[in-house]
Amino acid sequence: MPESATPTAMPVAAPGQSPLPSPTIVPNAAPAYGKLVFPSSRSGNLDLWVMDLADPNNLVQLTTNPAADVEPRWSPDGSMVLFSSPEGGQYNDLFIINADGSNRHRLLGWPGSHEWGAAWSPDGQYIAFTSEREGNYQIFILPYGGDAEPFNLLQDKSFNTYPDWSPDGTWLTFVSDRSGNWDIWKLNVVDCLDARLSGQEGDIDACQPQQLTDNLDDDFFPRWSPDGGKIAFSSRRQADRDIYVMDADGGNVTRLTDTPGNDSNPIWALNGEAIIFSRRPQTNWDIFIMNADGSYLRKLTNSPGEDRFGDWKP
Repeated sequence: MPESATPTAMPVAAPGQSPLPSPTIVPNAAPAYGKLVFPSSRSGNLDLWVMDLADPNNLVQLTTNPAADVEPRWSPDGSMVLFSSPEGGQYNDLFIINADGSNRHRLLGWPGSHEWGAAWSPDGQYIAFTSEREGNYQIFILPYGGDAEPFNLLQDKSFNTYPDWSPDGTWLTFVSDRSGNWDIWKLNVVDCLDARLSGQEGDIDACQPQQLTDNLDDDFFPRWSPDGGKIAFSSRRQADRDIYVMDADGGNVTRLTDTPGNDSNPIWALNGEAIIFSRRPQTNWDIFIMNADGSYLRKLTNSPGEDRFGDWKP
């Protein structure tokens, strides 16, 4: 976090001159480390909180609801937070709230199915999310800001979940069991969206994904780096769940964490210079931050409640 200001050397008066006045030391302005929104049960149940990374002790509670508010994602302009909650029933629906906690409202409330794992497109025009509406986990696309209905993007029999958009909006990564276990895939979402919006249905070439990971253990929670060159993810390929990073084409897989317990839900922060993730050594989740190469690990939260699964904005 910010280093303390270092005063400049005290000037010395020349012989015969009056002593120079002591300079006023002005602390360096704290760098803009951005804000982290995350669910925490420190208030008794899972609500959304916002942390100023320049001062991790500076926390603001964003939601106060008896339901569990989870999986928050900032809108591209940082003015709103998208999240999932079972408010008013037993099924998780999609909600939006302003960044100051006002105007909480239900974005989508399909009866009889859970909706979760949502993410905004970089231009704010679409929201990708997971739904079990059609029996298995499928990724749906909701055109944001109009009256259009969500539509099934992949329209196949596989289980597909946890979408994430590349920074340029060209690719959508997601997790799928189509290879026999949970691996990470990517799809040219521009081409697939064009095909779906033109009325094409079913198994079409434009909506055929590319496999990025191929491992006997499960890979989950892919997140694009801000420059689009890397994808962070969580995997159980080495006994415990750890944080890994790979190139955007699936190459150069590198393990970043290696400690007892489970590490999950990596997100990029500080404009790609750091990765924030959730760690559960035994029974309780806390949030940690490390450099993008896995070095300089430090703990951001330490509460008796669970702190986990957040999202960062500049």
